[in-house]
Amino acid sequence: MDAASARPAGPPHTASPRTLLLIPSYAKVGIEAEVAAGCHPTMDYHALQRELGADIADYAVVDRCRHPLVRAAARTGRDAALAAYGFVARRRYDVLFANGENVGIPLALLLGGARGRPAHVLIGHRLSPPKKRPFLRALHRRMDAIFVYARTQRDYAVALGIPSARLHLIPFHADHRFYAPQPPPEGRIISSAGLEWRDYPTLIEAVRDLDVEARLAAASPWSRHRNETAGRQLPPNVSARSYGYAELRDLYARSRVVVVPLYDNDFQAGVTTILEAMAMGRPVIATRTRGQQDVIVDGVSGLYVPPGDPAALRAAIRRLLENPQEAEQLGRAARRTIEEGMTLDHWVQRIACVIRQAAARTADARRAGAPAAQQSRGDWST
Repeated sequence: MDAASARPAGPPHTASPRTLLLIPSYAKVGIEAEVAAGCHPTMDYHALQRELGADIADYAVVDRCRHPLVRAAARTGRDAALAAYGFVARRRYDVLFANGENVGIPLALLLGGARGRPAHVLIGHRLSPPKKRPFLRALHRRMDAIFVYARTQRDYAVALGIPSARLHLIPFHADHRFYAPQPPPEGRIISSAGLEWRDYPTLIEAVRDLDVEARLAAASPWSRHRNETAGRQLPPNVSARSYGYAELRDLYARSRVVVVPLYDNDFQAGVTTILEAMAMGRPVIATRTRGQQDVIVDGVSGLYVPPGDPAALRAAIRRLLENPQEAEQLGRAARRTIEEGMTLDHWVQRIACVIRQAAARTADARRAGAPAAQQSRGDWST
């Protein structure tokens, strides 16, 4: 079986358990020079890998692995194959960390027949789709800690019967060193970015014939949602294309306002763009959805507007363009919000702390010959 991605140079944290990070994507490699030069953000899985001295397994590892279980699982998809890889490698690790329930659910299924299994920690991005319900109800006892980014997802998990002691509500993050405040922009550029649940039609209508230049970075390496700017005749003041990381940072820097228009949903869709713009000290206008309520304090660190309301969005954009002092105050408060609890460093420490606790509890339970004890809940907001 192919080895997982090597640990970074230097000794691991002395208190860290042996950890395998299961990353459902092709992890970026060879970007160290770009990150050091400030041309690329630090990937969160690389930051967590450094903190824990962990190994990484991604789609590239799965593609190379010839183990029969992994190859059989690959017939149903790469996420299942990645879970199978974690299961096959489990004896070498104290903790298996799944960066998404799409890997964590099949991994929990496989761990059911394992004696002396390692701790299983995962991020639950969106637990609420009905097709996941029976699996979560049946398998959550094999999940020692579940991180969620939205209160709605935590409440849903509790309603499924998952003990609140195993649920950790934490904020997402932005690389505050890469996305840093810039001098106030000139001109009348506003921007938006991402694809996940983006309601670009509402934004396009909101800025139609408005004296602004709207630039949409309508792309995402993670989202499977359709790009609703493609094939659409855009107004003369709207453009849409893909932006690289450094280009996107420059776009934020040149924007008077960053807008994140969303269709209603029950998880933290849009959070990456929101936090990147907040880290840049830019005022953000976002759609208040059922899931997007945990980041912005309305009127303090940004503005919320109702879903699918071009008139309300247009009014919010005009409000900030016509009141630059308010926009500047919102931007400063947004940056403070990031610095006080939503940096990449905060995210890494929260995840690493729970991983260490889960590993210690599982080891103690194994020595005692009993199931691992439940842990105390780790809500960042309490």
